[in-house]
Amino acid sequence: MKKGFVTVSTTEGAMDIYVAYPDKSGHHPAIVVLQEAFGVNHHIKDVCHRFAQEGYVAAAPELFHRAGKNLEIGYSDFEKVKPVLANITNQRLVDDVNSTLTYLEHDAMVDAQKIAVVGYCMGGFAAMLSACHLSLTTAISYYGGGMVHERPGFGFRPFLHEFKNISCPVLLVYGEKDSGIPAADIEAIQAELSRNKKVFEILIYEGAGHGFACDERASYHPAAAKKSWNDTLKWLSEKMR
Repeated sequence: MKKGFVTVSTTEGAMDIYVAYPDKSGHHPAIVVLQEAFGVNHHIKDVCHRFAQEGYVAAAPELFHRAGKNLEIGYSDFEKVKPVLANITNQRLVDDVNSTLTYLEHDAMVDAQKIAVVGYCMGGFAAMLSACHLSLTTAISYYGGGMVHERPGFGFRPFLHEFKNISCPVLLVYGEKDSGIPAADIEAIQAELSRNKKVFEILIYEGAGHGFACDERASYHPAAAKKSWNDTLKWLSEKMR
């Protein structure tokens, strides 16, 4: 598997993107993998590798690039994350995803008509935001919070009112026991998507909490992680192929 960092230009300087390619030659659908609030770390790189093994070109932009190159923060060091999150705005997230799309659209191994975003935690927020502003084949959001209510200290803002602009099918994935994303928020998201007649599905995994799909977090839930991965691949296969 070919993998590693490439550097692209953004509206605010250079940004590294971690890219993993399938072994098979030819044109492939692509996935923009959007990081949790801890950087493009081992887990996010592993997600890219797993998607590449399934036949997708997977690209994870460093959404923290304004705070430093190759910035990774430990899962137990959330206090170190806060000042970084305070500097990330909705527009900056959209700009960075758009720069990643531009890179992929010019990659000879990518089918530019089939590009999705899959995001986790902060990246789940960014995935839905991207679906509101960019041209995508589909978007998948894993436990993305902050879409309904403002979170103190965070630079990005709720955008439920922008769901009317979504132009691709969206899949939202949650853990039943996620204390940071109450059932009322999920209901508000569902209601807004329904009101605007969007193509969507919401999956809630029993017994799982926030970050359940990451095997490097204390909240890892093996059964939910396996089921959600298979459900994600099924959704992508239906929407991308």
